[in-house]
Amino acid sequence: MALTQLDLAGLGNTGNRFIVDLENGKPTVQLQKALDILDLLGLEVVVRSKASRSL
Repeated sequence: MALTQLDLAGLGNTGNRFIVDLENGKPTVQLQKALDILDLLGLEVVVRSKASRSL
C-alpha cells in the first residue's frame, strides 16, 4: 500500500510538515509522534546494548 506524505499525515493526525521533517531526519522531531507514525506503519524501534568494546 503506497501512502503519500499527506495520506500519512492525515492517518497519523499530524501535519504534513512533521512527516517531511521526519523523512529528512530533522533531529528535533518529537519522539512520541515519530513512534506513533512508525506504529501506524507496522514498524517498531528496538533498543539493544552496544557490542562490548575492548579497551
